[in-house]
Amino acid sequence: MSSSSRGVEAEEDQNASRTRLLVGGISVFLLIGVVAGTAAFFLTEKADEDTQESKRNMSTTMRTVDLFCAPTDYRATCQETLEKTLERSKDPSDQTHAAAAAAITAVGRELGKGFNRSSLLDAVRESNDTLVHEALRDCKMLLDDCAADVTRALDNVANRGVDGPAQDLQAWLSAVITFQGSCVDMFPKGEIRDEIKEIMEKAREISSNAIAIIQQGAALSAMLEIDQGESLTVENVKDAAAAVDDDTQNNPNNDRRLQGRESALVFPSWVPHEDRKLLDAAQEGDGDGEEEHKGGLTPNVTVAKDGSGNFANISGALDAMPQNHSGRYVIYVKEGVYDEQVNITNGMANITLYGDGAKKSIITGSKNVADGVRMWRTATLAVDGDRFMAVKLGIQNTAGDEKQQALALRVKADRAIFFNCRIDGNQDTLFAQAYRQYYRSCIISGTIDFIFGDAAAIFQRCVILVKAPLPGKPAVVTAHGRRDRQQTTGFVLHRTRIVAEERLAETSSTVKTFLARPWKEFSRTIVLESIIDGFVHPQGYMPWEGKDNLGTAFYGEFANVGKGSNVTARQEMKGFHVLDKEKAMQFTVEHFVNGAEWIPETGTPVRLGLFG
Repeated sequence: MSSSSRGVEAEEDQNASRTRLLVGGISVFLLIGVVAGTAAFFLTEKADEDTQESKRNMSTTMRTVDLFCAPTDYRATCQETLEKTLERSKDPSDQTHAAAAAAITAVGRELGKGFNRSSLLDAVRESNDTLVHEALRDCKMLLDDCAADVTRALDNVANRGVDGPAQDLQAWLSAVITFQGSCVDMFPKGEIRDEIKEIMEKAREISSNAIAIIQQGAALSAMLEIDQGESLTVENVKDAAAAVDDDTQNNPNNDRRLQGRESALVFPSWVPHEDRKLLDAAQEGDGDGEEEHKGGLTPNVTVAKDGSGNFANISGALDAMPQNHSGRYVIYVKEGVYDEQVNITNGMANITLYGDGAKKSIITGSKNVADGVRMWRTATLAVDGDRFMAVKLGIQNTAGDEKQQALALRVKADRAIFFNCRIDGNQDTLFAQAYRQYYRSCIISGTIDFIFGDAAAIFQRCVILVKAPLPGKPAVVTAHGRRDRQQTTGFVLHRTRIVAEERLAETSSTVKTFLARPWKEFSRTIVLESIIDGFVHPQGYMPWEGKDNLGTAFYGEFANVGKGSNVTARQEMKGFHVLDKEKAMQFTVEHFVNGAEWIPETGTPVRLGLFG
């Protein structure tokens, strides 16, 4: 003990009192030593307990991290994103929000950090290529869209949690991935493009993980509501996720509710006589009357070529729109041909353009790539404002096929609706660029990849009119651009008719026509309960140029009819799937674009589930 080392030598001639004092001192030292030893023992025990508690907490945190990261494709990146955040969050009900917020924040941080890299900025400044400078400008615009999506996603997590707005969050983050990839595509091949690609790849990984984490969080929240006492494992969260996905599919009463919301297929009355000859195989019970918009459309302003309205052109009406207008802003476009490029900007939400009919109120243009205009700037009508609606309008690009890419319509707006419209062009007619879109009772015409982009878009009760391409070229209806497996995007043709324009019908034996080809790696196109005419190639789908297969693309069909609907020759293709009813339900309006929340309230007819 310490008393021996610190003891004092006793002298034999000391008196008794000195001896007693020494003995007392030794006793005190002994007592201190006992107390110190006891304290040390208990402190050691406490330290051991703290260590064990810390290990338990760390183990619990890692299990939680593993739970959220289980469905992701980039586990190490996911663990790095979530570990510190989940260490601070002990309540399972808070962890879903914390994980989502951390994942979304990481997306914004990576985008900001990467694009401000000094080596990249120096390379751009030193470049003499005008295409590089134009690409940088356009890329920055897309990254502004990314930042806006990250901001609104974080706001929604803060105000509504994860389980409620999960589909919104996934839609917005899917668009972030789209814009990241588009940013790379805008640059000409070379070192700058390679560096941009490297920057965006890390951001894509984090964005991909965020989508998966949000889906897992929604499943976890659903499970916590079902059973607060059940232990959380990857397996039972997977079960909860399946329950979230299949909520309506597995409820027969709900299924009947979805399927019973409207009448059978009709074709719009404004389909011209020459097109009607192509559509004469109408189904039993179908009529030929135009569907009507069920909501009253009272215009705020009127556009008229003859001077009888408030404005002579659509752009003038948009420019005059009050900045602080609340609610829907309705612009009535009277009969006439409006030769102008119309832009619905990001700041113009809730706009409706409606006309006197798709063959009467027409917006036209002819900008094209061959004349030196960048592809996405060739659009006659460009829509970037959320919740846009077009009703009874014609939208066209009259540049011929020899002018290459020439957009009639570009849509980069969430919850956009096109009803009773005609969209005409040749190559790349409709650029469904991003977000959720719904097309109802529309005619869309073109030659090659004439419906393309990376939106989650449903075409219901539409007519897809395939035109003859240039000699030696195939005709292709869709080219979807899904870049990542986690994205919630794809094209769905539902109760739609795919027919050949007269000139193509006469030469169909020499022109190969396909339903789709994969523009990007995880391209996804689904055809449900539709009529596919016999001019479509039996193979149905073709690889992208330079490829010999469909790769990781997903193409599915369910309950189609017509001479071109035979799937025998398609079944051997990797990536093609014959869907059963349960799987097909995942691609209906109700499930794929969460349509019940935003389409019926606009007065637009909609079938939320399957027809048959």
